[in-house]
Amino acid sequence: MGDEMARPRYTLITGDFYIRYPDLPRNGPEPDGDTINFLPDNDDLVQSLPRFSNRGPDRRHLGTYGTRFEGIDTLETHFENQHQDLAFARAARDHMLASVGFGTVEFWDDLPNKVKSAEHHPVRGYLLANGVESNGRLLALVYTGDPDLNAADGDPVFVDVDRLDRSVNVSLVRAGLAYAELYATMPLELIEHLRDLLKQVRANTTGMWPQEAVTTEHRVQLTRLADLSELVMFPKLYRRLVRYFKDGHHDLAAFDVWLRADPVNRDDTAVLPTGELGNLHDLYDLNPSGIKLQFLPEELTFAPDPGPHP
Repeated sequence: MGDEMARPRYTLITGDFYIRYPDLPRNGPEPDGDTINFLPDNDDLVQSLPRFSNRGPDRRHLGTYGTRFEGIDTLETHFENQHQDLAFARAARDHMLASVGFGTVEFWDDLPNKVKSAEHHPVRGYLLANGVESNGRLLALVYTGDPDLNAADGDPVFVDVDRLDRSVNVSLVRAGLAYAELYATMPLELIEHLRDLLKQVRANTTGMWPQEAVTTEHRVQLTRLADLSELVMFPKLYRRLVRYFKDGHHDLAAFDVWLRADPVNRDDTAVLPTGELGNLHDLYDLNPSGIKLQFLPEELTFAPDPGPHP
């Protein structure tokens, strides 16, 4: 049991971070606070990563791969042509870009999520990759520069709390610009550390936390898609609500039934703070006055998404 718990779960992959395609200046990636494109030095290392769903890694233009920052969820800048509170969504994006080292970044006026220019591009860095998630993106801890560990490209790496704390992922949490979105694929020690960090940052009212709208104490009434665009709320729940309202609903009355109707694609399985096995629907409470949370999002541990199903 002890040997299994200590088994390295991460793979060191070196390469370059991309936020634009030089040959397609208006058709490049759209980085946000928790996603970036990565070009590995050795593509075979990406192909050999564990796959948490029924999908392999999605190779994009120039051989890059979309990369999801493990353990965190920042506010959406452009989800299905919708967004959350743009001040904090863009603050998370800009913090990430600065932390990775792109320097001054300019976006197109008419394409505000696409990068027009970057002072430094591409930027050298590395991933401690955990696997491939259901959208074909790499799930990883993100670091800049050359690896400062005793490992070669492709080596398995044991990540402890100190190593986690050096990641760009954690810098976003400390800045008060990221929720924790915790999956059972992450080592328990790291999950517990992120929970402790969130507790500290919330208590210090850092970043977006004083503006959080849907909380365990505060209920919000929602009647249309536009109501979501200015809110600070758990992005996973926000994404479900966007699709619910896009399905033609005009209040929250049917949201719970709608969510539970699709346990594969909507109502994610999760371990609750009580230790019981539950679902995303256990996170919130609904009544005629609106929606609020029953638990803090970081208190849940989600099962890996099995991937899209017809």
